[in-house]
Amino acid sequence: MELAEKVINRQSVLQQERQKFEKIWRETAERLDPFGSVLEGSIGDMSKMYSSRPLQDLARFAAAIESLLIPRGSIWHGLEPMDDELKQNDEVQVWAEAQTKKLFAVRYMAQSGFVANTQRMFRSLGCYGNQVMMTEEVLGRGPGGMDLPPIRYRMIPMIECFLATTAWGQIDTFYRVYKLTLRQMIQEFGEENLPEFLKVRMDKPDILEQKFEIIHAIDTSLADGVATQLPWPSVHVLKGQNHVLRQSGYYEFPIHASSFVESDGHAYGWGPGMMALPDIKQLNIMNKTTIAAAEQAVSPAFATVQKLKRRLNLSAGAINPDLITEDGRLKIQPIATGVRPDIGEQLIAKKQADIGANFYVDLWQILVNKPDMTAYEAALRAQEKSELIGPPFAKQEEMLASIVMRENAILERQAADGIIDLPPRPEILQGRKLSLKFTSPMAKLRRAAEDAGIQRTLETAAQQAQFDPSIMDNFDHDRIIRARADINGMPADLLNPIELVEARRQARAQAEQQQAMAAQQAQSIDMAGKALPVMEAMGAAGIDPAALEAAVAGGGELA
Repeated sequence: MELAEKVINRQSVLQQERQKFEKIWRETAERLDPFGSVLEGSIGDMSKMYSSRPLQDLARFAAAIESLLIPRGSIWHGLEPMDDELKQNDEVQVWAEAQTKKLFAVRYMAQSGFVANTQRMFRSLGCYGNQVMMTEEVLGRGPGGMDLPPIRYRMIPMIECFLATTAWGQIDTFYRVYKLTLRQMIQEFGEENLPEFLKVRMDKPDILEQKFEIIHAIDTSLADGVATQLPWPSVHVLKGQNHVLRQSGYYEFPIHASSFVESDGHAYGWGPGMMALPDIKQLNIMNKTTIAAAEQAVSPAFATVQKLKRRLNLSAGAINPDLITEDGRLKIQPIATGVRPDIGEQLIAKKQADIGANFYVDLWQILVNKPDMTAYEAALRAQEKSELIGPPFAKQEEMLASIVMRENAILERQAADGIIDLPPRPEILQGRKLSLKFTSPMAKLRRAAEDAGIQRTLETAAQQAQFDPSIMDNFDHDRIIRARADINGMPADLLNPIELVEARRQARAQAEQQQAMAAQQAQSIDMAGKALPVMEAMGAAGIDPAALEAAVAGGGELA
């Protein structure tokens, strides 16, 4: 079987597996993502939306995830060795700090696409329960020789993704079906790699913007048929033409995917938007009904005794002749249906709260609406909330960790090739594996109770030390302050190395000892100066000072 045909068949099988999620994705998009690619063919159709509140909740959810996991302007992760004995090494910590800063500098470079694509990624997580990010190593230059960042990021819409997992539930197979214009295909793959039927038509301007469907496969089962020695083979196929546009590979799996809540036995999961879908449907019906009820209350229908000869004019100041009987009664009366829009508004408010709960809106509010709390109370509340939102966040941190590890591998590879400059690894770290240490607000929330526990224990010990000062001997204050610095995310390069701290302490102790000796010598000289006149007077009187000292010591008399 040819490579192109194998890719097309494999993608078809994965599409059948995904179909059970597509219906609910479309229903969710119709109410939460009207301009998303899931609604291809009806993008922009907002006919099933009667309230913008669910969209606001989704936007808050995405913003909260970004602020708690990857806040811009903050160092939200660090690097550390996997070996515990090296984690406290000052040289290793300084190098890890410098390497982390380099990662952040590359990640937030112009045209890398990290910020825009992570925002879209978190919206996808909230709406469809899944998010997929692709990290692409960049070795060439842009149009006109323009410099490009070493890494570029692309959020892949879920409707384009077809995934498969290992026996352990880890995603290891990625197929993407997307469209490019002929002009974009020339830019991406080169004119020489296009099929012959396109080459002969390239001189026609109208075809340059015609779109063609492409399959991108990253699948280890294709290894035997792909011309690459890299561990993750990659193939681009022009669908419908069985034509291979590119064969390549990756050093690391470039696809980073996660679910908010995993589905047993599937590569796809559930998210807040999907879980809130029944409530959103009810909210739309409630809004529609309440609007109709309010319209009836404000502009009711009228009953008349006979057909009116002219149209009723209800404008302000209008005159409607022949509508009053001789005895002063109106010939028309509003029809009182007893509608209660206020009841509808109460039900709508409750349903909006239910929808917001699916997006954790109440938790975000709790974390920011208590400015008068003490630090200890804030730490306990933060710990409580992190336990509630921690499980789904852990999955996203695992996905972010895979991104950072690939980024680091790319940069070290390019540094070895002389493309970029990196701080050299310490000799002690050569050949050692690295792990990720999160320092994001979410990570700090998890460790907030740990810091509060240290503070509370020290306060208790300080109270007991008033009766027994030796109680403070139980604490290693150097380790305590370094642990609290780590918990609170203080940069490692702002702490002096342990060796420097010890050297300064020794120098201070020596200086204090020398000062004490100098003070003692000064005191001796001062005492000697004061005793000299007495000694001279005793000598003039014929008294031997030594004999006097001996007599005093022995309790006898002078000779």
